[in-house]
Amino acid sequence: CINLLDKFYKTINKETVDLFLAQASPEDDAPDAGFANGEAYTGAQSESGGILGMLDVMKSDFVRTMQETRQAEAQAVQDHLEFMTQSGMSLKQKEEAEAQKKAQKTDRETKLSEEGDKLKDQTDMLESAIKELLDLKPACVDTGMSYADRVANREDEIAALNKAMCILGRYEEYGPEGAADGC
Repeated sequence: CINLLDKFYKTINKETVDLFLAQASPEDDAPDAGFANGEAYTGAQSESGGILGMLDVMKSDFVRTMQETRQAEAQAVQDHLEFMTQSGMSLKQKEEAEAQKKAQKTDRETKLSEEGDKLKDQTDMLESAIKELLDLKPACVDTGMSYADRVANREDEIAALNKAMCILGRYEEYGPEGAADGC
Protein backbone atom coordinates (compact mmCIF):
# COMPACT_ATOMS: atom_id res chain seq x y z
CA CYS A 1 0.00 0.00 0.00
CA ILE A 2 2.79 2.41 0.94
CA ASN A 3 4.81 1.49 -2.14
CA LEU A 4 1.75 1.94 -4.34
CA LEU A 5 0.99 5.42 -2.94
CA ASP A 6 4.65 6.42 -3.08
CA LYS A 7 4.84 5.35 -6.72
CA PHE A 8 1.56 7.19 -7.44
CA TYR A 9 2.77 10.48 -5.97
CA LYS A 10 6.13 10.23 -7.78
CA THR A 11 4.71 9.41 -11.24
CA ILE A 12 1.44 11.35 -11.22
CA ASN A 13 3.29 14.63 -11.23
CA LYS A 14 4.37 13.98 -14.84
CA GLU A 15 0.92 13.05 -16.14
CA THR A 16 -1.08 15.14 -18.65
CA VAL A 17 -4.61 14.92 -20.03
CA ASP A 18 -5.04 14.12 -23.69
CA LEU A 19 -7.64 16.57 -25.05
CA PHE A 20 -7.70 15.04 -28.51
CA LEU A 21 -11.27 13.80 -28.16
CA ALA A 22 -12.55 16.63 -25.97
CA GLN A 23 -15.02 19.08 -27.44
CA ALA A 24 -14.58 22.69 -26.65
CA SER A 25 -17.99 23.92 -25.88
CA PRO A 26 -19.23 24.31 -22.33
CA GLU A 27 -15.88 24.19 -20.66
CA ASP A 28 -15.39 27.86 -21.21
CA ASP A 29 -18.46 28.54 -19.05
CA ALA A 30 -17.47 25.99 -16.33
CA PRO A 31 -16.06 27.26 -13.05
CA ASP A 32 -12.35 26.96 -12.32
CA ALA A 33 -11.47 23.37 -11.18
CA GLY A 34 -8.17 24.39 -9.62
CA PHE A 35 -5.89 23.31 -12.44
CA ALA A 36 -5.25 24.48 -15.99
CA ASN A 37 -7.03 23.13 -19.04
CA GLY A 38 -5.37 19.87 -20.17
CA GLU A 39 -3.48 19.60 -16.88
CA ALA A 40 -3.85 16.16 -15.16
CA TYR A 41 -4.80 15.78 -11.52
CA THR A 42 -1.56 15.13 -9.71
CA GLY A 43 -2.98 14.53 -6.28
CA ALA A 44 -2.25 16.52 -3.16
CA GLN A 45 1.52 16.59 -3.68
CA SER A 46 2.11 18.91 -0.72
CA GLU A 47 0.31 16.54 1.66
CA SER A 48 1.81 13.36 0.21
CA GLY A 49 4.65 13.48 2.73
CA GLY A 50 2.13 13.61 5.61
CA ILE A 51 0.09 10.72 4.24
CA LEU A 52 3.16 8.61 3.55
CA GLY A 53 4.61 9.55 6.95
CA MET A 54 1.41 8.53 8.68
CA LEU A 55 1.41 5.22 6.79
CA ASP A 56 5.08 4.69 7.79
CA VAL A 57 4.15 5.29 11.44
CA MET A 58 1.26 2.83 11.14
CA LYS A 59 3.59 0.30 9.52
CA SER A 60 6.23 0.68 12.25
CA ASP A 61 3.52 0.43 14.93
CA PHE A 62 2.21 -2.72 13.29
CA VAL A 63 5.72 -4.24 13.07
CA ARG A 64 6.40 -3.31 16.73
CA THR A 65 3.07 -4.80 17.81
CA MET A 66 3.84 -8.01 15.92
CA GLN A 67 7.26 -8.26 17.57
CA GLU A 68 5.81 -7.62 21.02
CA THR A 69 3.08 -10.19 20.36
CA ARG A 70 5.64 -12.79 19.27
CA GLN A 71 7.74 -12.09 22.38
CA ALA A 72 4.66 -12.26 24.62
CA GLU A 73 3.59 -15.54 22.99
CA ALA A 74 7.09 -17.00 23.43
CA GLN A 75 7.08 -15.92 27.08
CA ALA A 76 3.60 -17.40 27.54
CA VAL A 77 4.80 -20.70 26.05
CA GLN A 78 7.80 -20.66 28.41
CA ASP A 79 5.59 -19.81 31.40
CA HIS A 80 3.13 -22.54 30.45
CA LEU A 81 5.93 -25.09 30.11
CA GLU A 82 7.34 -24.10 33.50
CA PHE A 83 3.89 -24.26 35.08
CA MET A 84 3.21 -27.69 33.59
CA THR A 85 6.60 -28.95 34.81
CA GLN A 86 6.00 -27.69 38.34
CA SER A 87 2.42 -28.96 38.33
CA GLY A 88 3.56 -32.37 37.11
CA MET A 89 6.22 -32.62 39.81
CA SER A 90 3.75 -31.49 42.46
CA LEU A 91 1.18 -33.99 41.23
CA LYS A 92 3.71 -36.85 41.30
CA GLN A 93 4.77 -35.92 44.85
CA LYS A 94 1.18 -35.80 46.00
CA GLU A 95 0.36 -39.11 44.33
CA GLU A 96 3.37 -40.71 46.01
CA ALA A 97 2.40 -39.24 49.39
CA GLU A 98 -1.16 -40.50 48.89
CA ALA A 99 0.10 -44.01 48.09
CA GLN A 100 2.31 -44.01 51.19
CA LYS A 101 -0.53 -42.81 53.38
CA LYS A 102 -2.89 -45.45 51.96
CA ALA A 103 -0.30 -48.15 52.64
CA GLN A 104 0.23 -46.79 56.14
CA LYS A 105 -3.54 -46.70 56.73
CA THR A 106 -3.94 -50.29 55.53
CA ASP A 107 -1.08 -51.39 57.78
CA ARG A 108 -2.59 -49.61 60.78
CA GLU A 109 -6.04 -51.06 60.09
CA THR A 110 -4.52 -54.56 59.90
CA LYS A 111 -2.65 -54.05 63.18
CA LEU A 112 -5.78 -52.62 64.80
CA SER A 113 -7.77 -55.67 63.70
CA GLU A 114 -5.09 -58.05 65.03
CA GLU A 115 -4.84 -56.17 68.31
CA GLY A 116 -8.64 -56.15 68.57
CA ASP A 117 -8.66 -59.94 68.17
CA LYS A 118 -5.95 -60.26 70.85
CA LEU A 119 -7.93 -57.98 73.15
CA LYS A 120 -11.07 -60.08 72.63
CA ASP A 121 -9.13 -63.26 73.40
CA GLN A 122 -7.62 -61.73 76.55
CA THR A 123 -11.01 -60.38 77.61
CA ASP A 124 -12.59 -63.81 77.14
CA MET A 125 -9.79 -65.39 79.19
CA LEU A 126 -10.20 -62.80 81.92
CA GLU A 127 -13.96 -63.29 82.03
CA SER A 128 -13.57 -67.08 82.31
CA ALA A 129 -10.98 -66.64 85.11
CA ILE A 130 -13.31 -64.27 86.98
CA LYS A 131 -16.18 -66.73 86.56
CA GLU A 132 -14.03 -69.56 87.89
CA LEU A 133 -12.96 -67.45 90.86
CA LEU A 134 -16.58 -66.60 91.59
CA ASP A 135 -17.44 -70.31 91.42
CA LEU A 136 -14.61 -71.18 93.86
CA LYS A 137 -15.30 -68.34 96.29
CA PRO A 138 -18.02 -70.11 98.27
CA ALA A 139 -15.79 -73.16 98.81
CA CYS A 140 -12.78 -71.10 99.95
CA VAL A 141 -14.14 -68.05 101.70
CA ASP A 142 -17.68 -68.75 102.80
CA THR A 143 -16.94 -71.78 105.02
CA GLY A 144 -19.46 -70.83 107.64
CA MET A 145 -16.75 -70.31 110.29
CA SER A 146 -16.05 -67.11 112.10
CA TYR A 147 -12.74 -65.30 111.97
CA ALA A 148 -11.67 -66.63 115.36
CA ASP A 149 -12.41 -70.20 114.26
CA ARG A 150 -10.38 -69.77 111.08
CA VAL A 151 -7.43 -68.35 113.07
CA ALA A 152 -7.59 -71.30 115.50
CA ASN A 153 -7.72 -73.82 112.65
CA ARG A 154 -4.78 -72.11 110.95
CA GLU A 155 -2.72 -72.21 114.20
CA ASP A 156 -3.56 -75.89 114.65
CA GLU A 157 -2.50 -76.60 111.08
CA ILE A 158 0.80 -74.67 111.55
CA ALA A 159 1.48 -76.58 114.76
CA ALA A 160 0.80 -79.90 113.00
CA LEU A 161 3.15 -78.95 110.14
CA ASN A 162 5.89 -77.97 112.62
CA LYS A 163 5.51 -81.32 114.43
CA ALA A 164 5.73 -83.15 111.10
CA MET A 165 8.93 -81.25 110.25
CA CYS A 166 10.39 -82.14 113.60
CA ILE A 167 9.55 -85.85 113.17
CA LEU A 168 11.05 -85.91 109.67
CA GLY A 169 14.17 -84.14 110.87
CA ARG A 170 14.62 -86.63 113.75
CA TYR A 171 13.91 -89.57 111.44
CA GLU A 172 16.68 -88.42 109.21
CA GLU A 173 19.02 -87.95 112.13
CA TYR A 174 18.16 -90.98 114.38
CA GLY A 175 16.27 -93.35 112.16
CA PRO A 176 12.86 -94.92 112.82
CA GLU A 177 13.37 -95.56 116.58
CA GLY A 178 14.10 -91.98 117.60
CA ALA A 179 11.72 -90.25 115.15
CA ALA A 180 8.81 -89.62 117.51
CA ASP A 181 10.79 -88.90 120.67
CA GLY A 182 11.26 -85.28 121.60
CA CYS A 183 8.70 -83.75 119.26
